[in-house]
Amino acid sequence: MNLPQLPADKASHFVIGLVLALASTTAKADAWTGPDKVQHASAGVVIGAAITAATKDPLKGCAAAAAVGAAKELYDAQYPKRHDSSFKDFAVTAAFGCASAYATGWIITPKEIRYSINF
Repeated sequence: MNLPQLPADKASHFVIGLVLALASTTAKADAWTGPDKVQHASAGVVIGAAITAATKDPLKGCAAAAAVGAAKELYDAQYPKRHDSSFKDFAVTAAFGCASAYATGWIITPKEIRYSINF
């Protein structure tokens, strides 16, 4: 099954749109540390690495981690009695997801040295 491909510029616009959408939601202030942030970081790492390993494209891994983080926080915003929506939760998920996506891409992407001699 072939998934539709977004050009890099459209994928980055999509991620920026998600960030702006989350920033516009109302959320209670929370700390940058704590067990909640560790869970968000862990989820971001797994998603970013898994998607990058599957597609061999770190941008897709980064976008997937950011999209899942955004979707989770938008879900939390819909149920404020049971969940707390937090931009910081999204930021941690996306940051760690992108870091792991690019680290995974660096590790699994074939490296080669090319040279040519023209006579």
